Amino acid sequence: MTATEATGLTLRERSWLPLEHIRTIGPLTGITAARMRDALTGLHRADPEHRAVSRLDRPGAAWQHLDTAEFAVFVRDVVTDLGPATLDFATMTRRLQDEPPGEHPVRILVGGGYVALKVSPAYGDTEPVNALLRELVRAALAGRAAALTPLTARRWALPRAWLKQVGLRPSRWRDGLAVPRPPQRLPAPTRPWKASLVTCSARSPRVLGEMRLWRDRHAPGATAPAIAFAAFAAALVELGLNPDLSGGVFLADARWHLGQAAGVDGNFSTGSYLSPASLTHPAPIDRTLTAELAGGRILTAMLLRSGRMMVTRAPRIPQPYPEEIAIEPRPRLVFDDQGRHDLLGDLPWAVGPAGRINQSAPAHCEPEGIALAISEMDGVVHLDATFHSSTYDLVVLQRALDLVCSDPAGLIGARL
Repeated sequence: MTATEATGLTLRERSWLPLEHIRTIGPLTGITAARMRDALTGLHRADPEHRAVSRLDRPGAAWQHLDTAEFAVFVRDVVTDLGPATLDFATMTRRLQDEPPGEHPVRILVGGGYVALKVSPAYGDTEPVNALLRELVRAALAGRAAALTPLTARRWALPRAWLKQVGLRPSRWRDGLAVPRPPQRLPAPTRPWKASLVTCSARSPRVLGEMRLWRDRHAPGATAPAIAFAAFAAALVELGLNPDLSGGVFLADARWHLGQAAGVDGNFSTGSYLSPASLTHPAPIDRTLTAELAGGRILTAMLLRSGRMMVTRAPRIPQPYPEEIAIEPRPRLVFDDQGRHDLLGDLPWAVGPAGRINQSAPAHCEPEGIALAISEMDGVVHLDATFHSSTYDLVVLQRALDLVCSDPAGLIGARL
């Protein structure tokens, strides 16, 4: 096999090329950079065309498959050894956020008992990334090759899902095409600005039970993520950040539209701008999300994204960061419900569930945006806020997360 052998990216994969996502977990025992490289080398030996061990040719929009000698060089840059000393996991995340997108679909830092993994969404979203992360860690611990199911592109999964959900139902055509967009910002005085992406985190082993108790009394049917989203928006209000409550971007997994093909590879998620009647109460958030998922706009937006790729041959890239932003920025919110991460519960954790780090962070965020990710693992709620420290005070955002983890009901009640 030579490096010239390649598999072209699907339209769905190509549409996600400009973005990357980071997962940082720990503390773990028995994991070293050398063992992680060995696990990847074993995967390459068994399946040299697997996307996790291929070079991501961004200009050529292809997965380049490497021979044994080429991969031996390639894998040294895939995994970086930060040494055994105690590390700040947030610093590991930020280091990966600061790295520009490159030829590695999977980029890994190992050190101090933590593993930080940056993945191109062209490889996949939360579901396949969790499976990848779990297998790499378990294989590294056992000193064996990683064993991952060969990834086969399902090129027609999206068109088939859209046809079933929208195409055969003319009543949904208009709603499917009516994709809302965030309102334009009004002109305002500005100040010099430079990007400085950071992520802060909080977790709680008890807040999930408190959320459910409050829900049963005050908002039957509301989900824990909707409660967390509402409480976070309310916390920003309480802390004086004056968030834009006219709407927010909600990331959603569209796999449930696929039926038996729910195991589709790659990234099958997208973000929709939605305007619930209130962003500080979970009931309107849940109603809006339920209606959005039941309709066809998510699939239509994904299909249009792929269609644009057919015409332009290039993905829509984020706008370059500006040199100035508003003197008084108003947070624009992005909500990412990552679901349950219990798949990771059997990793070699060095501490119990309450002390584990399970951080999720994007590698890009709008200058005035705040992206909140929520996940649940072994009964513990994990919250991660990503934003620019040159826009908002890190101490204030950490306080907002701590408030959500300590008293979500109080935050929501204060806004009723």
